[in-house]
Amino acid sequence: MKNLSALKKGAAFIMTMALICAGFAVFTHKDAETDTAYADDVIYLTDDPNAPDVYMTTEITPDALVKIYDRLGFEPTGEVAVKMSTGEQPNSNYLRPELIGKLVQQVDGTIVECNTAYGGQRSSTALHKQVIEDHGLNAISKNGAADIMDEEGDMTINVPTPPAGATSTITTNRVGAHLQNYDSLISLAHFKGHAMAGYGGAIKNMSIGIGSVAGKCLIHTGGSSSTSPWGGDQDKFLESMGDATSSVVNFFDGKVVYINVMNRLSIDCDCDGNPHEPDMHDIGILASYDPVALDQACLDLIYEQKDGDGASLVNRIESRNGLHTLEHAEEIGLGSRSYNLIDIDNEEIPPEIPPETPTATMTYANGALTISDLEGSAKLIHASYTNGALSKVEITDAANGTQQIGTRNGDKFMLWSTIGEMLPLCEPVTVETGTIDTVVVYFSATNTTEGVAQKIADYTGADMFELQPKQPYTSDDLNWSSPSSRVVTEHNDPNRHVELETINVPNWDSYDTVYIGAPIWWGEFSWVIDDFVENADFTDKTVVPFCTSSSTLLGDSAKHLAAKSSGGNWLDGRRFDSSASDTDVQSWIDSLNLN
Repeated sequence: MKNLSALKKGAAFIMTMALICAGFAVFTHKDAETDTAYADDVIYLTDDPNAPDVYMTTEITPDALVKIYDRLGFEPTGEVAVKMSTGEQPNSNYLRPELIGKLVQQVDGTIVECNTAYGGQRSSTALHKQVIEDHGLNAISKNGAADIMDEEGDMTINVPTPPAGATSTITTNRVGAHLQNYDSLISLAHFKGHAMAGYGGAIKNMSIGIGSVAGKCLIHTGGSSSTSPWGGDQDKFLESMGDATSSVVNFFDGKVVYINVMNRLSIDCDCDGNPHEPDMHDIGILASYDPVALDQACLDLIYEQKDGDGASLVNRIESRNGLHTLEHAEEIGLGSRSYNLIDIDNEEIPPEIPPETPTATMTYANGALTISDLEGSAKLIHASYTNGALSKVEITDAANGTQQIGTRNGDKFMLWSTIGEMLPLCEPVTVETGTIDTVVVYFSATNTTEGVAQKIADYTGADMFELQPKQPYTSDDLNWSSPSSRVVTEHNDPNRHVELETINVPNWDSYDTVYIGAPIWWGEFSWVIDDFVENADFTDKTVVPFCTSSSTLLGDSAKHLAAKSSGGNWLDGRRFDSSASDTDVQSWIDSLNLN
């Protein structure tokens, strides 16, 4: 393997040639089953300061694992989940407690895992718990017990809407129900080969690893089955892993960090109880905030040895078209395949700028942000929050002067020298505009209503509250043409009642304006929201209904919804389809003449 400085020099040369030639010169590796292409050198390694950082150490020890985690500067909050593979019996290459225990205990983390969908010693909770005990993982986990997250069932979380031009293969993900018990997550993956995916790293650990049995089946089959993991299209399986990972990242509002340990690099996964013996040397430990960049860096290091002892692992990856996982993951916005590689064994960390000697000043008042005394280039970071959680980040070039910027209460502005260095040039500024008096309450079955709800919240500065059924709707439940599907049987039942996780919106009394939205089902607002509408006190509140439908018009559905409520000034509703733009939503809100 090349040393890290050599890798970076090679990358810089290739990036320069790419700009000159308007593209990379790609050398293609092929086998009989795939048409996978991979660069002959490490083309994703870059010196671009805006690319995500991947940290690396060639040491594989408990202290090195703690060191690389500390270098990330991650500050987990609340309950911390440490997601790893607990390993199949009897001879799996799972990460040993002697290696990871120091880190797990430092973060006061709970080791989490879900049952398998393929049988084996971890296919039931009872058997799985015995494997965990036999492997010594309970002893290092918080409270002396790892958590099998689907022990008490699963829950459905949404896959975020991808950027324009990209398409998700699955739109919902089913994960262990206990996932909701955690506030931060550390992905601690053993990087290795895999019989079905080609390789397993951060993305596999965050998707298949967190999926319930039904979720694993949906990922393996590209969303076509929740009962069997077999027989699905290979590329859709690989794509679904990226989709599922993005849903988990979204669930944690980005409070996730990723570590890959590159030891015992067998062509087989930790889910194999009798894997092939590794024929490749150990490489080290890598870590990042970007799962795509991290997995790409690991693959680059393996491909460095494609003509040596890494040949068998490269063949396993390419025979399963494994690189397609990263192609799709980057396409849907999960992360970047380009990255900076930072050798923490020989790193010179630049000193931080002392807070008492800022190099610039920044103030905000009456919608205007003013930057003064800025010398040289810098980045302005505008972070927005919804219900206290980070919901949007905008990064622009900073310059001296005053500019009008739309904000909401609690927004934060930060001035950094570069994104890569993350060195603050002055104290951050937090926007305080007073109490938020608007809330968007919504139910979304396929992410369409949620998309409109988010646009309303972004424009009005409102809080958001999602109405979630205790029994989430699966893709099978939403089969409108099947007489036996859940949505059809509920529609035909005059006494239908969908129980919600909660109907109590936090700080409900403080809101003067309530936007309430749901999809249209059979010409009416989805009955999922009935329980909330019938029990909430809308007295002295202005209520603005909105709905989503690809074809059904609004009709009298908003009036029928209002008739189910008690109190409130209910305005006329508005229907949106899946193509609703920011301008469509904003024009409608402006026409309401609300504050």
